[in-house]
Amino acid sequence: MDDKTDSKTDFGSIAVAICVAAYIAIMLAYLAQYDLGLTAAQTRHLSMLAALFLALPVALDLLRTGPHDAR
Repeated sequence: MDDKTDSKTDFGSIAVAICVAAYIAIMLAYLAQYDLGLTAAQTRHLSMLAALFLALPVALDLLRTGPHDAR
């Protein structure tokens, strides 16, 4: 196989990943509100903190290596 074809990500995989992530987010929001008793505002604040702590290492690694060095 060619390196150019190996690095391509097809549109179907991206669409499935987005749909699965959205479904999991809906299930977690339901769990937080009805089983744990959190309000919508509390759920929103906790999800923003979680997203920050999960995305921060990825962003720092991208800034450290630069886009041309990413594989």
